[in-house]
Amino acid sequence: MYAALFILWIIFNGRLTPEVAIIGLIVSAAIFLFICRFMDYSIRKEKMLYILIPWMIKYFFILLTEIVKANFATARFVLDPKIEVEPRIVTFKPELHYDFLKVVLANSITLTPGTITIEIEDGVYTVHCLDMELATDIGSSVFVKELTKAQERMDRVR
Repeated sequence: MYAALFILWIIFNGRLTPEVAIIGLIVSAAIFLFICRFMDYSIRKEKMLYILIPWMIKYFFILLTEIVKANFATARFVLDPKIEVEPRIVTFKPELHYDFLKVVLANSITLTPGTITIEIEDGVYTVHCLDMELATDIGSSVFVKELTKAQERMDRVR
């Protein structure tokens, strides 16, 4: 964050001279200390972010793959009049203890067509599924597995 603030200072100044660099280092340090003190930011959180970047890229592609697969499944329900849709409400509790990962899971479920996260209370997810087929094994889905791996990485950093 400190380096990003300094680079932003240089970009906004439009030139790099010793005076601009020295003042930029001081101003960037002051802003960084302010952010750490009053906005609950820490170098440990920044380190965790850098460690999770490769995982985030991988998760993005997994999410895209699951969205495409769910689109085809949902389209099949809509376009085939012979298939009888059986909506279900499912509850499950994954072993996630970071709020960030809980929110990522809820959003991933909601972004996938045919499923909507209704509620998260005390770590228990309530999900509406368009069909019983989409509801099977939602508690042990690829999302939960990947988020559990990310949680293990985060635990190692702490």
